[in-house]
This record gives sequence, structure tokens and C-alpha cells, in this order.
Amino acid sequence: MCVAHEDKLTSVAYSFGVTFIAVAIPVARTDAVSRALESAQAAKLHGADLVEWRVDTLAEDSHGSSAIVRLVQESPLPCIVTVRDESEGGAFSGSDDERIAVWRAASKAVPPPAYIDVELSTYHARDSMGNSAREIARISNMEKTDAPRVILSFHDFRGRPPGLSSRVAEMWSDPGSAIAKVVWTARTARDNIEAFELLASRAKPTIALCMGEHGLMSRVLAPKFGGFLTYARADDHGTAPGQPTVEELVHNWGFRSIDQSTKVFGVIAYPVSHSRSPEIHNRWFRAANFNARLFAIAVAPSWEPFKATLAELFGYAPLDFCGVAVSMPHKENAIRFVKEFGGVIEQSAQRIGAANTIGKSADGKLFARNTDADGVVESLANAMRRAGGDGDLRGKRIAILGAGGAARAAAFGVGSRGASVVITNRTASKAKKIAEEFARALGDAPALDVKAKALSALSKERFDVIINCTSVGMDGGPAAGQNPLPAEVVLDEHVVVMDAVYAPAKTALLLHAEQCGAKCVGGWEMLIAQAAHQFEGWTGKRPLVGADPSADAAPSR
Repeated sequence: MCVAHEDKLTSVAYSFGVTFIAVAIPVARTDAVSRALESAQAAKLHGADLVEWRVDTLAEDSHGSSAIVRLVQESPLPCIVTVRDESEGGAFSGSDDERIAVWRAASKAVPPPAYIDVELSTYHARDSMGNSAREIARISNMEKTDAPRVILSFHDFRGRPPGLSSRVAEMWSDPGSAIAKVVWTARTARDNIEAFELLASRAKPTIALCMGEHGLMSRVLAPKFGGFLTYARADDHGTAPGQPTVEELVHNWGFRSIDQSTKVFGVIAYPVSHSRSPEIHNRWFRAANFNARLFAIAVAPSWEPFKATLAELFGYAPLDFCGVAVSMPHKENAIRFVKEFGGVIEQSAQRIGAANTIGKSADGKLFARNTDADGVVESLANAMRRAGGDGDLRGKRIAILGAGGAARAAAFGVGSRGASVVITNRTASKAKKIAEEFARALGDAPALDVKAKALSALSKERFDVIINCTSVGMDGGPAAGQNPLPAEVVLDEHVVVMDAVYAPAKTALLLHAEQCGAKCVGGWEMLIAQAAHQFEGWTGKRPLVGADPSADAAPSR
């Protein structure tokens, strides 16, 4: 890329809606320069458009300026030079004169950096810093194509900063800045919407991003809302929490094909970091040529945050939020939400009393659906056939561990196929409540043989199938690595054990069942089966499950 073209990045992005990927590479020491340049070259091959040289500590080195000049001159991509102050999450603790010297040295490099990042607080509070930045901006505004432009920035690692709108308006109105940048740590997924609103109302090229677990949506969907750029990391050492790699942005998220018409979906759970739903559905979206992305959304385990999150996501029309997969512990909240917002509760979800899918029908009305029941039945029947049976559940005695939405769906699914079901839970009253609710809610549906017992009572009986519908054993959960089944329960070659937990692929329960000779069904098969029904409900298409056998295989961990 020639220098003249590099310096037109701002006007190109602003005029044509291009959103760039800037790979942020921290360079702490002079002896790290060669390795940093190699990382930048690799990022370029993966699809990065710019490189941000984060030289916070390098700027304090006596030989730092010459090393920074080398980074700029040998950069394989147009670059941003950033010396981030400690007050805004950086590592620079030196003097104003040291930072000004770095700016001036970098600006004289041939070719110079495309941009220099200057904090808003520095720009206004310290005259020497502000004057130096304004001098860089003045030269750039004189249309000298070999002069860097100024990114005026603000960062808050603690949360949403007070006076956010006024700070951004100040950056927009300042003639010294070519780009306005605001980045803060998201407290919930709802913070992303405020970032999108800032981009939608921008008065000049703007970067608005949220950091942390809740902020990924703002990074990936920057092109949908006209963000100037998004930041990525080159390897494990990013410069802000939540940065994906360049390769993840380009290949996993399909960053280059995101536009204003991209639809957005989510999977809501707590915790949610273990979820493989984004990987599954985004792969299926690509295979079906369906312009959509699905994100993991962590929502605290109570009704109020669930309602607030979904109300804002569905309510912000420019987001095109079209549906959500709902996991533990929110499946009963899903029913309540759709009811409160005048939507339709489909029959299976109504009878189960829980939903794992919320979507929008053609008329824009919400619907709640439960695909867990079908997922349990399909994967269990398939496992029984693989073991030489016919997959028929009639007359089978099935124990279900748990008393949440997943347990309700499993009980309804297998019970509707003629199985005799025992709901068990550490708290027997919760299991009894489910059995009683089924008896009241079924109406004219065939009666289900559903009973309730305490978990400790399982040791006195034998079952054909045992299904774990609790989160016990799940990676990242409160009982990771544990087995929910009492040790006295009889397991042998005549018993099928299914675990709805899919991360890890082999839970403590399944390892124990294998040792006892039982047939095992992991949660991955169930996840794929129920996800296929979700996908069809959202898109009207069946996913291409099995088109790539390795893609639908169980995760290795």
C-alpha cells in the first residue's frame, strides 16, 4: 500500500462505510521490535488493515525513540502509535516531554504513522501535550499527506464513564481530532447498544467499543453501525480485555461480510463462556448463506436482568435482534418474557413450562418454543439404536436428575413417547412440584407417568435410562468436575446414561458410567439435535448437519 493511499484511510472509511481491523501489538522493550514486526506481518496475512504499536514502556527507554521509528518505518501495515498513560489503563508513567519526544520522532519517520492516539484528558489538561497534539493535527489539516492524524480517545476500565455523551460530543467538535474514540468496560450486554447509538449519530469518524466479556458484540458488529475500526489482538497478549484475534474476526465471525442488514441472535445463560452455540449456529448461518451472527450473552440468574436485557436487545430496532437460545437458568424466564410482551407460547413450551428458544415470526411477534424435548428424544433414541435396540422408549423406566427447564423438557419428551419417568432432585419438593405441574398442565394431552423422588432414593431402584439435566460437572460451573449421581445407584451394561452437559465432553458422570459398563450419551449430540430445531425456527431452513462430519463432532475437551 503506497503512502498516499495509506493516508486516505479516514476518508475512505467515512465515505464508503469500510470498517478496518487494527491489530494491537504491545512492544515493551527494544529487543522485542523484530518479533513485533513479525507479528504484524502475520496479522496482515490473516486480514488486518492497520497495526497499533502500543509502546507505553518502550517510550520510557533511553533508546525507545529509535526503536519506535523502526517499528513505524518497517511496519507492514499503516500504523497507529500509542503511548497509553497509566491513568487510562496503559503502562506509561514517564514525563510529558518523553511522550512528546516519541510523537515527534514517530512523525518524522519515513513513512510516518497514519495516526497518533492521544487521550482526551491529556489533550486538555496538560498544555504541552495538548499543544504538541494540536500541532500534529494542524500539519495534517494542511493536507500534508505525510503527516499523521490524531485519534482523540477516552478509556474507562471500571465501567461506563459518567458524562459519556458529552465527552464524545467534545471529541466530535474538536477540529484537532480526525477520529473520536471511546472505549469502556461493559457491565452488561446492554452497554453495546449505547456504543451502537454513538456510532449511528457520529459527527465524524468514530470508534466506540466495549471491553470485557460483555463487549464482544460491539467489536464484531462495528461494520453494521459504521465504526471506523475495531481492535484485535495478534496472540494471547492483547491490549484490552475481550479482544478477539484477527483470524477469529475474519474467519470465525465473517467480519468482512457484516453490513447493515446483518441479523443478530444470542444465547443467554449464566455462566455462558462454555457455550458452543455461537460456534454451531454461526457455522450453520454461513453454510446456509444466511446473513446473521449469534453471540454468547451472560445474564445474571434472576428475572429482572433477563427481562431488561432482552427488552433492550429486541427493542433497539437498528440491531435487528431476531432471536435467542435460552439455557440454564433462564428457561422458565423465557416463557414469562414472551407472555409479558404479547407473544405466542407454542404448545410444547406451554406444557413443559419452559422454553429454550425465543424468535420472531414474520409479523414481528415473539414466539417461545422448546426444542430440548425433541433433542433429548432424538439423541437418546439414536444411542439406543447404536446399541442394538429399536430406539422405542415405550415402557422404559427413566430417571431424570434436576428440577429446572431442561429437566422439564426431558420429562415431557420421553414421557410423551410412553416412558415411565421419575424426576429426582436434591430438594425433593422441587421434583414433586414438576410432577404436579405436569399433571395440571397437560389438559387433553395423553397422561404422562411422571413421579417425583428424592435423589437419595435412586439407589433402591433400577432404571433403563438416567439423564442428568443439572449443571453439575459443567466446566465453569459451581460444581465442575463433580458427579451428580449417588455412588450407590446401580449402573451396568443394561443402562443408558445421558448427560446434558457437553463441556467437558466426558463429564465425571459419564466417566463413572463407562467404568460401570453402561452405554453413554454425551451432551453434544443432544445439543446439536435441539440446535437444529432452533435454527429451523429462526431461519425456516434445516441446517446442513453432517455436511462436514468433523464440524459436528463432539468437542475434545
